[in-house]
This record gives sequence, C-alpha cells and structure tokens, in this order.
Amino acid sequence: MPNTQFAFGIDLSRYNTSPDGRQRPDFDVIAAHQPEVTFIAMRAGISWGYQDPWFAYYFAEATRINRVRMAYHVLYPGESALAQMDNFFRILGEIDFDSVPLVLDLELDHGQTVSWITQCTVEALDLLKRRTGSTPFIYSRAGWVNQFLRVRDLPPVHWWLAQYRWPRPYPLFTPEYACPPALPEGVCTWTVHQTTSRGASIGAQAMHYMDYNRWNGTKADLLAFVGQKAPEPLTCPVDSQPCPRLFTQDEAG
Repeated sequence: MPNTQFAFGIDLSRYNTSPDGRQRPDFDVIAAHQPEVTFIAMRAGISWGYQDPWFAYYFAEATRINRVRMAYHVLYPGESALAQMDNFFRILGEIDFDSVPLVLDLELDHGQTVSWITQCTVEALDLLKRRTGSTPFIYSRAGWVNQFLRVRDLPPVHWWLAQYRWPRPYPLFTPEYACPPALPEGVCTWTVHQTTSRGASIGAQAMHYMDYNRWNGTKADLLAFVGQKAPEPLTCPVDSQPCPRLFTQDEAG
C-alpha cells in the first residue's frame, strides 16, 4: 500500500539541535512541510537520570503548531523500572496523558537475559498504564523483539516498529520503506512504522538526516486516536486469547 495513505510524522532528539544550541529545528518550516507532518515524537530521556536537553523546547513548539505529540523514553533493562519511569514522569511534568501517547524505546539489551529484559519491560509498561490510564507504546524492531523479548508475557501495548530500506551512501537520502513493517512473532498489527532514518531533514539544519514515520491510518484516524482512551484488546486470531498486540484502526480511531 502506498505510504501516502498513512499519516506522516517525524521524531526528534537532541541530535536534531546543534551542540551549541544555535541551530534548532524550525517548527514553522515543519508546520509548512508537505507531506503534512501530522505527529511529532520526541525523546524525553534515558534510564533513571538522563533528560534530553531539548525535549521541553520541542514539546512546546509541537504544541504551538498544533501537532499530535508523542514522548518516548529509552529503557535500560538492567536498571530499576520504577526509577526509570519516575525519571520519565519527572521530565513530562503536568501534561495531558489522554492526548500524548507515551512510548518505551526498546533497543538495548546490555547483556541481560530475555527473562530479565521482559520483566523490566512489563514493570515499566504497568507503571505507565497505572499512572496515565492509557495503553503505552513500544518502539523497537521485529528482529530485536524476537531475540530479546517474550511478547506473550507483555500487557496490552501499541507497536511502533522500525524497518528501513538499505541506506544509500551519504549525502543521498534513503526513500521510505513501504508500509507495513515486519511484525515480531506473536504480534498481530502495528500502529506506527518508522520508515527511514535517512530522510531529508525537515527544518533542522543541525542534522542532514531525519527519521520519518507513518501512522497506520489517516490524519483523521490519528486525531481520533489521541482524543480518546486506548481501546480494549481484541482476540488474537492465532490462539483465541486476548491479544496485547492487536488493535484495529476502527477501534483506535
């Protein structure tokens, strides 16, 4: 299916701002971009002590230009899930959790076992759910999840999955991978697809490249999704059990 049928978004971290802070993303350029940037995911922090220095700025600017906002936090599987989520919520402050989906970024194993990584992830997801009342996201890729995570032990989540084309050499940009992304074993559907990490930077001179994303649905579907609580999980057709990975677009929006 052509990616143009899916709402377009980007994600940002400190790497999109120059080290001296003088070259920041221009959100007016982002607002005017075509295809329309309908959602912006921003890194809040890492583990139990790190805060992305530009999260507050990005969040305020994304709010100013009236884009859907997502906040993600990188999980260290060998550290306390409680301490890491306390750091996440400290950074977030007083935001509207009904309209800002929260995301656990799972890319690091740090030499931990599958059981340990899964347990830390489950504890973090449970804390996010209890504190916000909304179903959180996991950001990862199918290969990593298959190697380091027991999907069957997870509570209900939405999936933000990365899959790219083979990168073109610098300074060329790499086109988006066509949706859908590869799904981890036991996962039934996806909500966000990170389609390239080498797209042309939009309004951010500090970086040559930018991550592009697609929402599994239209802009109207996206807006409806953030305007209500996360839906209840459906029954997974694989084993007829409640599926923590399955949300249809009709239910999500």
